[in-house]
Amino acid sequence: MTAVVIGIGFRSAAPASAIIDVIETARRAANPHQPSALATAADKADHSGLREAATTTALPILPIDATALEQATARITTSSAVVAHHRGVGSVCEAAALAAAGPTARLIVSRLISQDRLATAAVAIEEPLP
Repeated sequence: MTAVVIGIGFRSAAPASAIIDVIETARRAANPHQPSALATAADKADHSGLREAATTTALPILPIDATALEQATARITTSSAVVAHHRGVGSVCEAAALAAAGPTARLIVSRLISQDRLATAAVAIEEPLP
């Protein structure tokens, strides 16, 4: 089965509603592909808003370590200097999605931002090896 993963980035003040908002926007944008998991930076995986969003959307959380995020950086399509300064990657959501979907993954939805601007999401799909 082809992996389709929603990567999530968010500020620590992000409520579950912001994270759910951006997950649902990402799901619509990825249609007809059906994401099977959420991925985020490992140090944010236990955030209460993310856990609530995962329960609400029925998607498991995949924690992605800093090394895997960094390795996916070359494949991201958007970049924030502020995020890069604080997190070491220009887009946590894109890097997390790519890292979780695998080394041959590509983005099918670039960074989306929640209405309150506290959460972001991107969707990656695994590409088969030639």
